[in-house]
Amino acid sequence: MTRINRFAGSFLFRLAVGYVLVAVIFAAAWVWSLYGPLTEAMLRQQQRNLTAVAQSAALLAAETDSTPQELANRLVTRTDLRLTIVGSDGVVLADSEYPPSEMENHGQRPEIRAALAGEVGVDRRVSRTAGIEEIYVAVPSSLDGRKIALRVSQPLSEIEDAASRSRRFGLGLLAVALLIAAGVAFYAARAATGPVKQLSDIAERMAAGNLNVDVPAVPADLTPLADALSTLRAQMRSRLDALETERRTLRAALDGLGDAVLLVDGETIVLANKETARLFRAPARGWVGTRIDESGLPATLLEAVRSRLDSLNPSVVELPTDPTGRTWRVFVAPLPGTDDGASRTIVVISDVTERARVDRVRRDFVANASHELKTPVAGIRLLAESAETAAADGDAEQALIFTRQIEAETERLQRLVSDLLDLSRLEAAPAPDALADVRVAVDRAVVSHRTAAARKELELTADFDSVRGRDVFVRADPTDLAIALDNLLDNAIAYTDSGGVNVDVRIVDDHVAIRVSDTGCGIPAEHQPRVFERFYRVDRGRSRDAGGTGLGLALVRHVVERSGGTVTLESAVGEGSMFTLMLPRAT
Repeated sequence: MTRINRFAGSFLFRLAVGYVLVAVIFAAAWVWSLYGPLTEAMLRQQQRNLTAVAQSAALLAAETDSTPQELANRLVTRTDLRLTIVGSDGVVLADSEYPPSEMENHGQRPEIRAALAGEVGVDRRVSRTAGIEEIYVAVPSSLDGRKIALRVSQPLSEIEDAASRSRRFGLGLLAVALLIAAGVAFYAARAATGPVKQLSDIAERMAAGNLNVDVPAVPADLTPLADALSTLRAQMRSRLDALETERRTLRAALDGLGDAVLLVDGETIVLANKETARLFRAPARGWVGTRIDESGLPATLLEAVRSRLDSLNPSVVELPTDPTGRTWRVFVAPLPGTDDGASRTIVVISDVTERARVDRVRRDFVANASHELKTPVAGIRLLAESAETAAADGDAEQALIFTRQIEAETERLQRLVSDLLDLSRLEAAPAPDALADVRVAVDRAVVSHRTAAARKELELTADFDSVRGRDVFVRADPTDLAIALDNLLDNAIAYTDSGGVNVDVRIVDDHVAIRVSDTGCGIPAEHQPRVFERFYRVDRGRSRDAGGTGLGLALVRHVVERSGGTVTLESAVGEGSMFTLMLPRAT
């Protein structure tokens, strides 16, 4: 069955079928001519014959002295024709087959009316006398000086029989012609497709990798195809050479990287660069062909790689420092599937021990510096209080202004120190079992900022309608969540002059969405991508007047990232801003 299907789909078969279809079209035209025009042509020919017979009979009738009946019988003897003589009043005077007395008046017959009017009359109809369909031809004549119509008729069935015989003969010839045409078509198709089959075989051998095959000489009309195959062969050789060069270049580039790179097919390593052998001890039989779980990688590193091999998305993880003091960063990304459906993954292992050490030093420095800054802050505040007390002995108004400025700067410095401390704390890994009640955290944040909102005559509200009757906990440290809410509410109140600030809590799939929206001045679009950077201010002058440190939104970002969530901003100038915290829900 497969061979039949293959032959049915071959070029030879299609070409042969094309030839046969052309022959069938001509055959259909021939058949149509046999069944349509042939019958009509025979009818027209017989009509002319009957006309000639009738006119001959009319000439004889004008010169004979026989009776009408004798004349009718004599004129059509030994023929299959029927002759009828009709008087000028329509009365049948004689008929070669039926008694005239039994025939009705023919004055209204179309061919009789035409003949009596001096013309040749023709009609086809079912005879009322004989009860069969006949063709009638009537011509004018005279008998014994009387005007008569002489009509000759013949059954149509006889004409149809003659046409059928002609059709059968024509169809027989057609069948023989079709058989001969099919044989010629197949032979011609085979002769035409032979060179094409040769070129097809050569193309298949080239596709299989045999680029040394020779392209044979072919007919002139196939020369462009043969030349194209020769060009393709040269191009494939060139591209394979280029791919080999590119492979060597890629290998050199991978070997020059300072990170270990593994290409894993399923769970088997198919490529490893030189840095892999430098960072880790190679298996006894080498990296290539070794299963990932037999590679000898450190246990924690191996588990981090194996757990991500089936992931559909790229992932990056930095492992805790191991007992040897090494810190590893692992990047695992799936590669597009190959034609055979194999699943391949690239694994990049980076030694970030030095960077981790620098990060720890930086965090320690920030923490220590923040603690050290608390001492001058306390001194500034004492100086401000002393200046206010001394104002009573001198320029009290100026002293009061001066001391208030010192106090304002002191508060700003204290807030900066507090933010630095929070930032340093947030850069550490959170407790794995951290849990925070969003409802409680929002309530506390709203209560603590209600006074600040009231001073600006702003409405501060919290909306829990979407979570009414449901517990709302997130996997985040309660202090972290409080820091994020405090900073978002501080910003919203500081940059809103009229209207209000609202905190909305919703559950979205397996996350909790906390939206803090205001009716303030909004943030221009060009500043929105950078508002979460440390010390970045949209309006530096207004930020300082509002007492901002430039760390508030950076703290918010650290909180959500530390908890495995996200923060987004939607804002339009003059319409306000909305910050949305998406935190993993704890159920």
